[in-house]
Amino acid sequence: WHEVPAELMQRNPILYMPEDELLSTPLNDLMNRYTTNSKGPSPKQCERDFGVGLVDKWRSTAKPCCEGGESKLTCHLVTQTRHHGNGDQLLLAENVMINFKDLTTGEPQKYFTNYVKSRHNQQHSKLKWSKGTWGGTCNVDQNNGGWKKDFFPGWNENWFNAFSPGINGPISPDSDQCDVWEESPTLIVERDTFANFFHNSEDFFNTFVALSVLKWPIKDLQIFITDIYPKGAFWPIWSKAYFGGREPLTAWDLERKYGTKRVCFRKAAVTILGAAAPIAVASWDTECFGTSLVRAYADLVVRSLGLHYANKGRDQKTVVVTYNTRRTQSQWPERQFCDTDNSYFDCGQLGHLKSRGLGRQVRNDNAVEQALKSLEGMTFSNGAKVKTRAVDFSTLDFKGQIEIDATTDLMIGPHGAGLMHNVFMPDRAALIELWIDGSSANRHFHNLAFWSGHAYQGVQMGNPVDTNKLLNLAKSAIEKIDLQTLPWETS
Repeated sequence: WHEVPAELMQRNPILYMPEDELLSTPLNDLMNRYTTNSKGPSPKQCERDFGVGLVDKWRSTAKPCCEGGESKLTCHLVTQTRHHGNGDQLLLAENVMINFKDLTTGEPQKYFTNYVKSRHNQQHSKLKWSKGTWGGTCNVDQNNGGWKKDFFPGWNENWFNAFSPGINGPISPDSDQCDVWEESPTLIVERDTFANFFHNSEDFFNTFVALSVLKWPIKDLQIFITDIYPKGAFWPIWSKAYFGGREPLTAWDLERKYGTKRVCFRKAAVTILGAAAPIAVASWDTECFGTSLVRAYADLVVRSLGLHYANKGRDQKTVVVTYNTRRTQSQWPERQFCDTDNSYFDCGQLGHLKSRGLGRQVRNDNAVEQALKSLEGMTFSNGAKVKTRAVDFSTLDFKGQIEIDATTDLMIGPHGAGLMHNVFMPDRAALIELWIDGSSANRHFHNLAFWSGHAYQGVQMGNPVDTNKLLNLAKSAIEKIDLQTLPWETS
């Protein structure tokens, strides 16, 4: 670490603070350092929905929903703006016992077989844990405490049903009730999916929110991934961004580490359902710009992958335009990431999966690439010197993908999960989303660009794409990029 200009330390503190400070600071405190950049008609309301205010609101809902003896459960049930249902739950458990014996019975393998037969129905990726899988000495409060099934949406319900109150104690490090004692704070996650960057990111954001609500730092954090999916392409976010000294463990790992042992925890939390993520709302246009949750999360990922100096030495007048292509993938992710020896995804049951096509592909993809290339010979009123590249993100490893993002000033691409990459671009960057083949109703990437503090244009396009129209949009976006403000650390 060395001295960084004060402007950058204020704007992107996670990128430049000392490593030990980053790991030991509770995430809510890290996020709070990003509130000065939040803008909108009502910045306070924006933060209440997509930043520090949301975290504070979520924390304020804390209610003891199981008390007695050493054990305690605290329910955090919040109603988010424009979210449906009975609320979104974060459950904190203290001094509880978990027995992962269901993983040893062959159930995960049965679930996987059903996953394959159902053509990848997500319900078969998450076990319905047997009653007594976990428990505590406390007694639940169904009335004032809110211990009700209706308050545990999606896979959270499986953990609700599996809890046994009033078990024999004590639950403590030297208790006969505990074969293993875990002192480290542990976050239990079941992923929405493992192969779609947008839907995976719901879980990544929810982890940031949960840790912020609980005021947990990353240091010493243990993450359990208890679905039966394999690790997948985006695993480095678990193993790098949320790594505080302990490797994240999949259900496969848990079976091998614990077997049928009774594992007791000082603190464990069942995290928020993926679909409940603040970023999941997509039916309306946000007016909130540069909110603390999205900006802090994005900087954490870039920093954890060692990419916070990716632009070092680059002339700030150089504008990099990335055409985010949407090209046919050669393999289904189930085939690509199956691992018979180290996961429940048995490659032997996936031989029927051949090449996988994609919708919303640009029919004149090569012509678009060549048209954008012509920007390199143009003159711009702000003095921009343009470099262009066409990138098929599916051909890169995850760090390579984020490196592309971190060095992109203008991203252009058709609607699709790949546009999730825009959140990792530098602050001055912009996104142009091409609505082709009827995708304009989905507002995910308008909102993510705004929450990231990025300029955004969404345009209805025919397919093949009108390259002249696209060039005019690109030229306009390039000329609006601020090339004077210090964009990154250079020394």
